[in-house]
This record gives sequence, structure tokens and C-alpha cells, in this order.
Amino acid sequence: MSSSCEACVRRTPASIARCAANALAEELETYPKPGLVSFIDQGSHPDMGVHCFLASITAIEPYFADMARGGATGCSLLDLQRIGIAAEESMLDATGGKNTHRGAIYCLGLLAAAAGMQMVDSKFSDLSLGCIVMRSWGEEILLPQALLETSAGLKMCHRYKLNGIRGEAKKGFPSIFNVGWPAFQHALSSTNRAAARVQAFFALLSVCEDTTLLKRGGFAGWRFARGRARQFLRNGGVSNTDWKGIAEDIHLAFVARNLTAGGAADLLAATLFVNDLNQEP
Repeated sequence: MSSSCEACVRRTPASIARCAANALAEELETYPKPGLVSFIDQGSHPDMGVHCFLASITAIEPYFADMARGGATGCSLLDLQRIGIAAEESMLDATGGKNTHRGAIYCLGLLAAAAGMQMVDSKFSDLSLGCIVMRSWGEEILLPQALLETSAGLKMCHRYKLNGIRGEAKKGFPSIFNVGWPAFQHALSSTNRAAARVQAFFALLSVCEDTTLLKRGGFAGWRFARGRARQFLRNGGVSNTDWKGIAEDIHLAFVARNLTAGGAADLLAATLFVNDLNQEP
């Protein structure tokens, strides 16, 4: 048995859920993260603070274990969707109706289910979690019956003819595996984990279809955000000696425009989840 296969077998639904919750907590800790809530400030979210997000993480953690169990038993996308809806309801109860993690529940939930499949079937041990999602549920993800009209993100996708996070999932999360995770790993080789998270966030922001940005600022806001992210990366990202000041200026520019990049934040959490699950002993 290969070492990667042994690691998959040692996983449990609880350990997968713990990894997801830790990834969400690290995403919250990340700063500067343009327009988003952190332990430093509330960004463009005056109605939500760090305690709201922490309460949400605690509330939804058990559902990632349910997703992993679902994946382990070969459940359908509809079954996973039911677990996701229950997680959303728990989130809303914990936050007083605030949408802190709806997108994260979707992408981390699918990845947790894929990790559950790896846990019980060695034929998946050498596949990425994104590839497992694509092979197992990709054909269903954009079908009409899988698109419940419950999210503002989906409405933005319809309005702007984009696929958003569902398009990411259908293709195996290329923004995570081709952009976010490599950026995180490369930065981690020369700097600390906190800076590496910022580098990964800006890399993701530069490429992803962020429906939160579209909701707040339309195409103009999305173009502004992607442009600033790409400029940050062209200037060296976190290898620039003044990277934190530059990133803070971008953060303030987002707040001034009431922009926030929740989609990129969800993908950052998913990137951290994938990284840490692959680093487990």
C-alpha cells in the first residue's frame, strides 16, 4: 500500500471535518484580504464581525463529516445537496441570519465528500480531490435540477452568463489546483504561512469568477478587483518588501468601493483544506 493510500485510510469523517474547520479559521485569520472580515477589521461587512464567523465555523463543522460519510457511501449529488442545505440552516441560526459561509459549504463540502471516497476506496488514492469531484458529480453539477434558486451567487451567474463556483466544481476546481495551491506552496518555500495565504488569495482573486464581487460592483467592480490583484502579483506579491502595505492599500480601496471577494475567500479556504489534507502524516 502506498503512503498516500495509507494516509487516506487513516482519515475519518471527523478528521476531515476538523481539517475543513481549521481551513475556514485560517482563511478568517488571513490579512490583508481585500474587503473581507479578519481579526483586524470587518472590511466591507459592517454587519458581520469575527465572532459571527467563528460561530458559523463551529455550527457547520459537523456537516463536513456528514459530507465525508456521504462520499464514503457513494451518495448522489442530491444527497450532498441536502446535507449542504442543513449546514446552511445551521449557519443562519448561529449567525442571526448572516451568510458567512454558503459558498464555502458548497466547495468544501464537495471536497470533503471526495476525501470520504478516498478514505474507503484505494482506487481514488492517487487522484486529486478535484478530479474525484469532477468524475463523481461533474455531469450533474450544472443540470437544472441541481441548481436550486437559493443563492445570490447563482442569480449573478445567470445575469452575467457565468458558471461561478459550480463551474469550478464541474471542472474539478482548476482555480485551486492550478493556481491557488501552487501559489501557496511556492510562497511557503520562501516565507511564512500567513504571507503564503495572502499570496494564494491574490492569485485566486486574479482568475476566479467571484459572484460576490459581481453582486457588489457589477462587471466594473470585478474588473477593478482582478486588475488590482494582477498588479499586486506583477509587483512581486509577498516577495515585495512592502507587500503588506501594498495589500493593505488594496484592502482600503475595496472598502471604499464597498467591494468584497467572498468567492476568492472560499477558494482560499478550500486551497488550505486540500494542502493540509495532503500534508497529513
